[in-house]
Amino acid sequence: MNKNILMIGATSGVGKSLLKSLLLDKNCNIYATHHKSKIINKNKSLKTLPLNIHDLKSIKKFIQNLKTIKFDKVLLLAAYTPDTKNTKNSKFGNLDKKYFDKFLGINCFGNTKIFESLVKMKKLKKNAKIVFFSSLAGSIEMRGKMKHNKKFGNLFYRISKAALNCSIKNLSYDFKEKFTIVALHPGYTNLGSGKNDAILDKFYVIKTMLKTIKTLKKKDNGKFINFDGSLIKW
Repeated sequence: MNKNILMIGATSGVGKSLLKSLLLDKNCNIYATHHKSKIINKNKSLKTLPLNIHDLKSIKKFIQNLKTIKFDKVLLLAAYTPDTKNTKNSKFGNLDKKYFDKFLGINCFGNTKIFESLVKMKKLKKNAKIVFFSSLAGSIEMRGKMKHNKKFGNLFYRISKAALNCSIKNLSYDFKEKFTIVALHPGYTNLGSGKNDAILDKFYVIKTMLKTIKTLKKKDNGKFINFDGSLIKW
C-alpha cells in the first residue's frame, strides 16, 4: 500500500526541490499545498491543495478538503524567511511589530495550528512521522558560535524559529506515544533562507535529507536534527 505524505509549503526553496525528489518514489502519494504560486506537475501521484497558513478559515477549509485521507508522514515546510525589506524592520533599533506578528504567526503558530488541526480531525495514522522544518537560527545554544553569525541579525526570524522549536519539543513530549515528531534544519544551501550563506550543494543536501527523513525511528522523537541526521543543540 502506498504511503500518504503531506507537504505544507512546496512551491519554493527546499520544499520545491524536495517535492521533485519525492515524486520519484512510486510508493508514495504526495499531497502538497500552495498559496500564491500554484504547483504545476502532471504526476498522477501528486495532489495539490490551496492553503494560506496565515488564515484560520483557509486552514479549516484545507482540512475539510482532505476528507477521509490519513497521513503516514507530514512535512511542515511553510516559513516566512528573511528578505531585504523585513530584515530591515526586524533588526534591533528599527523593530516593527507588523513583521514580528508575521514571522511568529507563520513560522510558529501556523505550523503548530496545522498539526493541531490534523490531530483533531484524525488525519494522522498511528506512528506517523511529523517533521517540522526549523532552522539553526532558532538554536539558542548555538547563537554566535557559527562562522557566518553576525551581530544584530534578523531578530524576529530567530525568535520565531526558537518559538517553533519550543513548540516542537512540547508536542513531541505530549504525543510521544502516538507519533514521532522532530525539528529539522535543512542546511545552508542556495535554497530558501540559507542562500546567502550557501556552503553545501543543494543536490547533496536534498538527497541526504530524504534519507534522514525516511530512516526516522521512534527513538528520534523530540530531537533537533541537521539534514544529515546529526544532532543540533536546542
